[in-house]
Amino acid sequence: MSARSASSRACALLVACAALVACGGGDDGPSAERFCGEIDANRETLTDPTIASPGDIEPLLDLYRRIADLAPLSIETEWRQVTGAYEAFSTVVPNDQQSEQTALAEMYASEESAAKVARWLMEHCAVDIGPVATLVPHDG
Repeated sequence: MSARSASSRACALLVACAALVACGGGDDGPSAERFCGEIDANRETLTDPTIASPGDIEPLLDLYRRIADLAPLSIETEWRQVTGAYEAFSTVVPNDQQSEQTALAEMYASEESAAKVARWLMEHCAVDIGPVATLVPHDG
C-alpha cells in the first residue's frame, strides 16, 4: 500500500469517526438527549439519595458513572468532577482526619462544577435539580 493510499484511508477513517461523534456516538456514547433523560429519570435518587447502609453507596456511584458516560463534552468534565467528589466521600474513614480532609477538599474543588452542571441542566434539559449549596457564589 502506498503512503498516499494509507494517508487517504487514515483520513477517511478520521472523517467517519468525526461523523459518528457529531451524531451522538451511537447508542452507547455521549448524547445530550440521553444524558438529560437519565438525569430527569433519576432526579430524586441523584438529589436526595437514600443511604441506609454502606451497601447503598456503590449503586449510587455507579449511577453517577453511567450518566457520566452519556455526558456531552460540554459538561462531561464537570459531571466527572462532581462524581469524583462523591467517590472521595465514599472512602472516608470515620474519625480519620486525613480521609475527611481529602474528601472535603474534593467537595470544595467540585463546587464550581456542581453549579455549572445545575445551570447546564436547566438551560439544555429544562431539568431543575434544586439549589446547589456552595461556600462561594458560582454564578457565571
